[in-house]
Amino acid sequence: MKDNKAGEDLPPFVKTWSQFYRLLVVWLIVLIFLLYLFTNYFE
Repeated sequence: MKDNKAGEDLPPFVKTWSQFYRLLVVWLIVLIFLLYLFTNYFE
């Protein structure tokens, strides 16, 4: 089995896992907000 280093599986635009998870949470909040606006517009 291969030894995994800490940042080996990360995307190239983040350096740490905590930064990746913060970016993920921000992306989900933005997506929820945009879907909320879309729903209200076509209501």
